[in-house]
Amino acid sequence: MGVVALAAFVGLVLGVAALVGALALLSGFQSHVLSRLADETPHVLVTPAGRPDFAGEEGAGRTLAALPGVVSVVPVVRGRGWITARGQAVPAALTGREGADGITLDPSQSRQLSAFPGEEVVVVSSRSRLSPIGPVPITASLPVTDVAVASTGRHQPEAVLPADAARRLFGLPSAGATGYELRLADADAAADVAARARAALGETATATTTWQEANRPLLLALKLERLAIFATVFLVVVVAGLNLAATSAVLAATRRGDAAVLTVLGAGPALLARVFLLAGLLLGAAGTLCGLAVGAILAIVLDATKALPLPAQLFSLAHVPFRVTARDLLAVGTFSLLWSFVASLVPARMAARVDVAEALRAG
Repeated sequence: MGVVALAAFVGLVLGVAALVGALALLSGFQSHVLSRLADETPHVLVTPAGRPDFAGEEGAGRTLAALPGVVSVVPVVRGRGWITARGQAVPAALTGREGADGITLDPSQSRQLSAFPGEEVVVVSSRSRLSPIGPVPITASLPVTDVAVASTGRHQPEAVLPADAARRLFGLPSAGATGYELRLADADAAADVAARARAALGETATATTTWQEANRPLLLALKLERLAIFATVFLVVVVAGLNLAATSAVLAATRRGDAAVLTVLGAGPALLARVFLLAGLLLGAAGTLCGLAVGAILAIVLDATKALPLPAQLFSLAHVPFRVTARDLLAVGTFSLLWSFVASLVPARMAARVDVAEALRAG
């Protein structure tokens, strides 16, 4: 009996610890991804609704900068056009930003054009200007200063160029903008700040996009991945719970004589059921608490010691991250205790229906 109970205990500890470790691993990677998204994309993008730009509304930037929680406001000029080099042309989403010295190409654009830092490309606007010979495209020659994925929240190949060059390409006045990128003190407050921005500039005249909305498909995929991993690893806890049920059944079978004696002394079926149910719950609670402690301590130690390094050429992380949260521990502990209760319930009911005469004769 001691060996069976020990096996059930160890199985539950390992199952709970594995579930805690898996969730801590997933939380660590998700926390890193969310942090990168919040760092590399605008927390809130404010754009005009029903018109192409904020021309003639130079005070919009100052109004946005005065909103609570806003750290910085960056005017941007966005549009579409083409980039040409060596007789090749590729369509491109273009973003003009203050402080850019030349044009930063997306890696896919650089490969298609065979254009690399130090070389010049010609940017052709989707707009045109009138000339004596008719409409002609607006162009700008710019040096390639970098090849990198633009951090603008637009999930498409994008080129970043100086704001003044973008204004000339799209016919905007100096200081004109097609949108404003807001950086916040608290990225999680993006929805509240977006609502204040619409109220300040006019609900019908302004559109906003938070970094969560811009990355909604990715965030949904992370949630589904978390649910799938939780369901998969929880099967280990289910198997451990079935082992606990078998242990409780063995306990009920081997203690039939004791149950018969208690019945003779006046114990009813309900009391017997509670006794055996309590025994199963105590074993389940002990295994759950030990599993939570083992899983949490192991995850914390692995994260603190950076024991699992990652290859720098493949990952932006130096080591496998683990993040233990109170929510995960509470969820795992609750599920494990509930399953322990269910697994102990049937054996306890079986023990309560003991045949006194038969049990005493067998004893």
